[in-house]
Amino acid sequence: MRLTLTSPALLATDTLARRLTGVAIPYGVFGNTSAGRLCVDAGAVTIPENLRTVKLFTEHGRTTPTGYATGAEDSPEQLAMEFSVARTPAGDQALLEASEGVRDALSVELDNLTIEAGHVTSADLVAVAQVALPAFAGAQLVATLTDDEQANVNDLATQIVEATAPDQPTEDTTTPPPDAAATTEQEPSMTTASLPATAAPAPDTAPAMSMTPPAPTRRDPGAARRLYAAQVSEAMRGASDAGQVNAALSDITPGNAGTNGVFPRPAWLGELWSPLETNRPVVNAIGVSPLTAMEMDGWKWTTKPQVAPYAGNKQDVPSNQAVITPAQATAQRIAGGWDLDRIYVDFNTGFVDAFLRAATADYQAKSATYFLSGHAAITGPPAVPAADGIIADATDLGVQADVMAAIEAIAGFIAGNGANLSFLAMASDVFSNFLGLGAAQVPWWLQNQGTINLSGSTDVAGVTIAVDPGLGAGQLLGGDRKAVTLWETGPINVQAVNVPQGGVDLGLFGYWAQQVHDPAGLAKATATLVAAEQASSRAAKKTAAS
Repeated sequence: MRLTLTSPALLATDTLARRLTGVAIPYGVFGNTSAGRLCVDAGAVTIPENLRTVKLFTEHGRTTPTGYATGAEDSPEQLAMEFSVARTPAGDQALLEASEGVRDALSVELDNLTIEAGHVTSADLVAVAQVALPAFAGAQLVATLTDDEQANVNDLATQIVEATAPDQPTEDTTTPPPDAAATTEQEPSMTTASLPATAAPAPDTAPAMSMTPPAPTRRDPGAARRLYAAQVSEAMRGASDAGQVNAALSDITPGNAGTNGVFPRPAWLGELWSPLETNRPVVNAIGVSPLTAMEMDGWKWTTKPQVAPYAGNKQDVPSNQAVITPAQATAQRIAGGWDLDRIYVDFNTGFVDAFLRAATADYQAKSATYFLSGHAAITGPPAVPAADGIIADATDLGVQADVMAAIEAIAGFIAGNGANLSFLAMASDVFSNFLGLGAAQVPWWLQNQGTINLSGSTDVAGVTIAVDPGLGAGQLLGGDRKAVTLWETGPINVQAVNVPQGGVDLGLFGYWAQQVHDPAGLAKATATLVAAEQASSRAAKKTAAS
């Protein structure tokens, strides 16, 4: 547990000696700390033997160190401390802000606290911060500017002390002998009623704290007022409750317990985007018909009727044995069900809609896999005999030299069987190679016949060209959409209320079936992917040969 407690203002600043002096903790005084309203008991704070480890920072946070402790005077009333300020831009700023009364208060940081009934009974001093607002109203920094002004301020201080506390002995205010050596070695004062001398030891020494103020030379009413404010602040430390004056400010940051995680509030983003594949390029190119039964019966030719030349003159007419075979298709059920706590519905968080969108996207992806690759490609035990899928039923034209060679092979095969090439699907790597083809590599029937859509779906010369993730690397699939029939009913979303368990049951159902009429209307090929310059060279050689 860490406690930060702001003390009364810095009492003295010696810009020449680069020293800051002030009360770090007034004992027995309640204040609003970062751990609540507490007071620190006398003798409760453990001060490190090596004072240099207690660093001075600008405000809390320990991001801008400006110096280190060189002196500490622990009394039953307070813990007073002195700091050596570094010769850095941050240290110069600290001295200037203290001298100008801008940042003229101390705030300690304590670790390893023991708190009993609002009293800190033990703690370790770990750091001190120079902060902007003092604990008590009127506490001001008294700055040392020149020898004359410093001496004058101490003279007025003596008069104020005599006027406010006549029973206190008056300090000797005679001017010391004008000994330059003695003046430069004089130690700075460390008291709440007096000021340090203008001249101070070098920064690499730790001067002892003394209670003897320098002698005055002339008066400065402005300095007297500042010192009087400090005297009033010191007197007010005797109050039993710091709330009667100006209590110390507490650090309220997201990292401590002050806001209990209420601020800052996170921004609600809702569902994050993820690629939900709902497009089915090959399925969309072929088209689907509504499914009205679980089984479809039909027939197809095994041997078609054939004609031949006829001589006439009562000769036998040519004939052949025509053969048909039954053709059946069995539909595949697909479903998913979930039981959600109804709080997702009652509070209308949008979660249910997102849930159904994700389930529908999975349905679309699996239906595309089913139509292309068959039931065996879908995770889960088959409920019916597995269908082969369009890819398995298509005629395999083997490996081709490049993308254009594969396209030409598929187009030639389909046309040669009396069908029309109406769709052409490519794997993503094939489509990328296809986009890189130059004008010299593209045959005449593809040039100026359409536009390319970088999203992976386009029409060229009346042929739907699509990228389908269901195809393997280097694979192309083309055909006449009349060569296959796809049936589908779904997805069907259903909901039911589960009253006994306070839930909402969600369900998604669908039905798929497909039938390849004739493999002669479907073809597949594997393209050898090559760099653009290789493809260009091959195209040039083909042109020269022709």
